[in-house]
Amino acid sequence: MKGICSWMGVLGASGVRGIYAGRRNVLRGLNGVSCDVEGCGRCCGGVCDDGFAGVNNRPARVSEEKRKAIADAAKKLNYVPNQSARSLVTKQSQLVALIVPDIENLFFAALAKCVEDECAAQGYSLIVANSDDSRESEQALLRRLTSRGVDGVLLIPARESCAAGAGAALREDVERVTCPVVLIDRLTQCGWCDAVGFDNYLGGRLAAQYLLEGGHKRIGIVTGDVAESSAADRRRGFADALEQAGERLDPSLCVAGDYRFASGYRAADRIIDGGATAVFCCNDVMALGFRQRMAERGLHVTEDMQVIGYDNILKRFGLGWRMTTVEQSVADLAAACWGMLRERIDVAIRTKSGVNSRAARPWLSNPQVEVLTPKLVQAACA
Repeated sequence: MKGICSWMGVLGASGVRGIYAGRRNVLRGLNGVSCDVEGCGRCCGGVCDDGFAGVNNRPARVSEEKRKAIADAAKKLNYVPNQSARSLVTKQSQLVALIVPDIENLFFAALAKCVEDECAAQGYSLIVANSDDSRESEQALLRRLTSRGVDGVLLIPARESCAAGAGAALREDVERVTCPVVLIDRLTQCGWCDAVGFDNYLGGRLAAQYLLEGGHKRIGIVTGDVAESSAADRRRGFADALEQAGERLDPSLCVAGDYRFASGYRAADRIIDGGATAVFCCNDVMALGFRQRMAERGLHVTEDMQVIGYDNILKRFGLGWRMTTVEQSVADLAAACWGMLRERIDVAIRTKSGVNSRAARPWLSNPQVEVLTPKLVQAACA
């Protein structure tokens, strides 16, 4: 490679010494031969911005003996190839960003871990950023992360970006991003960007059907913020299933939550005192809060009231409560969104020219949508 080289000095029995002189990178090789950038592949095994040929498995016209000596020296000195230098050549940073709306939410925290595992398996590092469900923070993060040269962005839109009329502004922000973007979990049916998420409408129906099959007629619900699409779909699927079974969702038993423990806890008194025999909490953490309040009132799950959650996330965090829940697998979601993003990154690399044109950005010009299927997970004695 011309013009850019990493260098390493090795002192000792190996006899390898790296010297940086002006604009040229010189390596005193095993045989004492000096080389510049153009010649390093011939005499020193390619100690350039791509790292050692012997270390990075790049082909090099050196003997196996020299290759092994260089590799041993690199290992001895804990040499690490310069990723910044490599990025200038490959046009890849090997960095991917994940923007989450609430890192304290167990579902998003678990998803971040699973996405990181997927990325690491293919040599990528993950940057996780928290928007705090703020439109302003989300906008700033998109701008800042793009400036760091990430190869792609996985975005769970902030709640404020999901509100009526806010989608157009988010779309403008995403269109300014020159690397591939995949939306996750929210706004997955927007139609203007690649997206992956679960069928929340079906998930709501599964919860209602389970409770109806248990003989319950007066059923409450603790929702998420229904201004956000996935929460609204969950509630709509639940209400439609009740109506189709000849039951009605009593507005007095419908309480707005925020996916946190405290909102489930606060909702319990109103729903219990309203005469409900069962409740659907739209995530597991709110279900825990609801059950806590039940316990304080001397009530027992199943015997006194049935409770169903959503996500099936508790066991990942060592929370041993057995709970019937609607599962949306974070592992499946991570694999799907990373697979979609990686495919787009590969396309972007092959078409490096013209990335600022919409036609060269298929995640916008020809967006894909992948909808995953939730499933009911029934716990004994739940």
